[in-house]
Amino acid sequence: MTKLEALSAVGRFYIYAIHGYATEVMFTAIWEFVVNFNLKLPGITSIWSFPIYGVSMLVVEQLFLLMEARGVPLLVRGLVYTLWTYCWEFSTGLLLSQFDACPWDYTPFHGDFMGLVTLEYCPLWFLAAIFSERFIIQYTRRIYIGPPIETIEGRQLIVQQENGDIGDKTQ
Repeated sequence: MTKLEALSAVGRFYIYAIHGYATEVMFTAIWEFVVNFNLKLPGITSIWSFPIYGVSMLVVEQLFLLMEARGVPLLVRGLVYTLWTYCWEFSTGLLLSQFDACPWDYTPFHGDFMGLVTLEYCPLWFLAAIFSERFIIQYTRRIYIGPPIETIEGRQLIVQQENGDIGDKTQ
């Protein structure tokens, strides 16, 4: 019997970072279509967004675990995640700006602060945070690593025992 291991923080970081990176590319492509009716749907982002999203989602994951254990309602959790998102976006943007490396500039928006954050994205950040909690974080935390499944004759099913061990059951 082999024990299953939960996906490590590094593995979860990778999934969260890829999710954020891909979501940003899709969002900018849709934005380009809606604002400029560009049918080429060019989506863009920066390599900086990879660690920014990865770290941010690991923090949101820990906030989720802490708040859910205390019975904090979903809408309140969403507000906390949104506040965290603004703090993180502002902080990382400010740091990157010191090196002329900040890939975003919200100065054209009416609700911007120093061009680093904008209140106009608040509903989007809130919805994205709720979606991330309910789907991305919860499903990512269910990923376990174990031995590869090999099929010799027929198919094999991996069965998890009550003690956490796994065993093969050929069907």
